[in-house]
Amino acid sequence: MKRNLPAVFVIAFLGCADLAADQTINDPARIEIYVTPYYNSKGPVIDVGRFSSGLAAKGESEFVATISKMQQSWDALNFPETYVAAIRLYDLGFRKESIYWFYSAQYRGRLLATLIDQEKMGSMGDPGFELVQAQNAFQQLVGPYINGYAFGDIDQLIPIIERVQREGKAVPDLTKIYPNVTFKKKSEWDAGNKGLNEGLTKLLMTLKDQKASIKQQRIERGMEAKFSKLPSKELQKGSGP
Repeated sequence: MKRNLPAVFVIAFLGCADLAADQTINDPARIEIYVTPYYNSKGPVIDVGRFSSGLAAKGESEFVATISKMQQSWDALNFPETYVAAIRLYDLGFRKESIYWFYSAQYRGRLLATLIDQEKMGSMGDPGFELVQAQNAFQQLVGPYINGYAFGDIDQLIPIIERVQREGKAVPDLTKIYPNVTFKKKSEWDAGNKGLNEGLTKLLMTLKDQKASIKQQRIERGMEAKFSKLPSKELQKGSGP
């Protein structure tokens, strides 16, 4: 049955707006979004903790140095930090690298949403509730840009997703990353993460089987013309986590 899955399934699985979304992308080279209180593209204004000023830096050297510091703390990064880094990498031209950060951020955000104790996450204004809403917003708003670029080269995208899947097999200590959030019992974490991780296997199968169909849909919807000419520059060697 996998061969009959429509290409749009790929985007639906990711939890992002699909390729025909109404979200207006005025400039495909710059991600124009606002997710309170973490990110506002006007400025940009960034509030994700200790890396905020470096991520907002106008100078490339300061920004790259900040990315390097974040990579040294890779296992402890929360999903808002990782999403904002993905956005800034994309805007500053490191677009291939931004794909890896985006999918890593998405995995981390969905892991939080999967393992949070929903009976104790509270409501508007409570940390758990606000984080779940933020991860939904980041997925839906950032996805059309980075996927718009990433799906233009599926052969490049597949190994990136495979890498995120491998790294996602080990569950980090979420209580340290999100100290104000109440999670399910740790005995339930591995099972929850396994389901999330296996979802990437389905995504990878679909990408491999539907490559031509995805390409055709991109052309028909104008995505290929909009994103295919965007350049990407390499991040410094040795900068991987």
